[in-house]
Amino acid sequence: MEDLKLIIAGNIGKLRRESKLTQLELAERLNYSDKAVSKWERGESIPDVVTLKLLADSFGVSVDYLLRADHPLETN
Repeated sequence: MEDLKLIIAGNIGKLRRESKLTQLELAERLNYSDKAVSKWERGESIPDVVTLKLLADSFGVSVDYLLRADHPLETN
């Protein structure tokens, strides 16, 4: 479970930064506090399934993308 928390944390942080959003801006989009977003990105907690879907939709990815460490179709 800890690994999954860290995977989700990394993916949320990466997508947020790529979207040039602050934690506060993302939090406001989702009706959460910036402290909640910070906890997600540090792997201290994970969003519930409804929020994972909102995050995925917001970033134009699937929920599966948020749960995976590997993204084979990505080019860096």
